[in-house]
Amino acid sequence: MKLEASLIRAIESRKAHIQKGIIKWGKQHYRHFSWRENRTPYSVLVSEILLKRTTASAVKNMYEEFMSLYPNIRELAKADEKELEKLLLKIGYHKRRTKILIEIANYILNRYNGQIPKSKEDLLEIPYVGHYTANAILSLGYGIPSAMVDSNVERIIKRLFLKHLPKKASMRIVQKIADMLSPKENNQNYNFALLDFGALVCRYGMPKCKICSINKFCDYYLSGNPLSS
Repeated sequence: MKLEASLIRAIESRKAHIQKGIIKWGKQHYRHFSWRENRTPYSVLVSEILLKRTTASAVKNMYEEFMSLYPNIRELAKADEKELEKLLLKIGYHKRRTKILIEIANYILNRYNGQIPKSKEDLLEIPYVGHYTANAILSLGYGIPSAMVDSNVERIIKRLFLKHLPKKASMRIVQKIADMLSPKENNQNYNFALLDFGALVCRYGMPKCKICSINKFCDYYLSGNPLSS
């Protein structure tokens, strides 16, 4: 799939400014969560599963207890379902989340002897692991530059290049743009900053466009959208 030439030119002309603006913003507004500290591929995988369909504040209240009880793939694979469900009850979706975690752990244990793979292709073979989680493991767990695109990042990209994208741009297009924007250096800091930026500034309802560090390079802001505040 090829991007339109005008879109490629827009990406290339803004890329350095966007990277710089996001990383600089992140240094001043970085959100601190326990799962962002002392990261391993396993902790990144676990945190992404725990954070699905719940809030960061809910996970914050049980993450350290989870990691103390299930510190690695082998311990998670042999977890007692009832005990794990009881712990996960704190964040909801507990029965389904329990089955997902145990199935993932057993797959990695049986297929890779408990070692989480380092290739995108292999990661995507793991049950319930999609592109976002795979890229998170690569970037945040292994330090391999990768572009993480969740709903927040998707929204940022669609606003940045609003004039160059079809009204319903596919995730494939968004991911390709994210890949082009993603820096090789400071990749982890960039990814964290971009996630936080989408949650705190480039929000779904009322984006804070006037204080945005990259609004000069954003089609949405420059269009004078009435939702901007």
